[in-house]
Amino acid sequence: TQANTRVEWAKHVRDTENWIYATQTLRNAITANAFLATTVLSLLTVITGKIVPMIKDGVGRRTITLQFVFVSFSMLLSAYEFLQSARLMTHAGFMFPVTKNSTKVDSIMRKSQNGQWLGLRWLY
Repeated sequence: TQANTRVEWAKHVRDTENWIYATQTLRNAITANAFLATTVLSLLTVITGKIVPMIKDGVGRRTITLQFVFVSFSMLLSAYEFLQSARLMTHAGFMFPVTKNSTKVDSIMRKSQNGQWLGLRWLY
């Protein structure tokens, strides 16, 4: 799985002490997660702008409102999971050089992957 791959990557970085490589990789992953989170929130803003007038018109109000609530809920959870993944990767980046013989970073990278996976699942 991707979580196992991230754990293996973290072990490789610790073994080779290639901190520059780790920093660049984490920076790219954090940027991707932040981009996904802001994209989800931007889409939610556009959806809200289109749906609110429809709800005010009263045509199918109950159905549209219910659909909007479910879509909003899943999109907010998606953004939350992407941001949590980015937060965990940032935390791992600070820990790499300090915890060379510890597996804490491995656990954090696994949680980060799970957060990213959940963000994608809530989005789609």
